[in-house]
Amino acid sequence: MSMTKQQAFEIIDKVRRIYNMEFDTPKLETWIDVLSENGDYEPTLKEMNNYIKNSNPYPPTLPKIMRKIPKKLKYEEVPKDVKEHRWKMKNDPEYVAERKKILDEFKEKLREFEVNEYE
Repeated sequence: MSMTKQQAFEIIDKVRRIYNMEFDTPKLETWIDVLSENGDYEPTLKEMNNYIKNSNPYPPTLPKIMRKIPKKLKYEEVPKDVKEHRWKMKNDPEYVAERKKILDEFKEKLREFEVNEYE
């Protein structure tokens, strides 16, 4: 979940209070824009709190505290015909032999037309 500008301001305000950082208007606007466009609130807040807990004496930079929630990969079910093919390739010698025969015939046809396999 991305960060709102209000949430970005809350993080900046905490950094400002703890580290006595001064933010002029352009710097404040830049931090708010970067945090709200590129960061997620919960992981950024957690990282900032860890930064503070680790007794870092220097104020953090944006890259030190800004975080995003990792994207979740979508799992797609393998189609039934692909599962069947894979199973046969492992367990059915006749199927493997037939596939090899078909591939060999195809390669022979390619040689007849002088087509390089890697072109």
